[in-house]
Amino acid sequence: MTNAFDQALQKATGGYPVDTLIVTKSEDGEPEVSMFVLDADNQLLHVSYDPEGGIIFKTAQQDELLFSRLLLELIAKMQVLADRKWRQIQRYWVEDKATWEGFEHLLDAPNAPEVIGFNDPVVRKGSDRIQ
Repeated sequence: MTNAFDQALQKATGGYPVDTLIVTKSEDGEPEVSMFVLDADNQLLHVSYDPEGGIIFKTAQQDELLFSRLLLELIAKMQVLADRKWRQIQRYWVEDKATWEGFEHLLDAPNAPEVIGFNDPVVRKGSDRIQ
């Protein structure tokens, strides 16, 4: 059963792991810093971090969402890393053209091992104090 669940999850995320910060292109072709997470009821959420510090939750389901404390901590801690990613991406904004150019090398590929996840030292730092 786990294998079928993992395969379905892999398909739903487009091959990206859960609990891992990624940089992709949005539907509009613009950079997006986000991650996929599972709520306490195993509903898949797409958490997107905007350049101004906002956090957007996207879900295909219309069910109520159930957040564990650990998941909320992860989402909050990833904001720091998302802000760092956005600082890198901002270098590729062309003001006079009002568009993004040349940021594609910052995109993460599905199944890439170098994306930042929950076990990253920056994310784990201080987690013992927040309980």
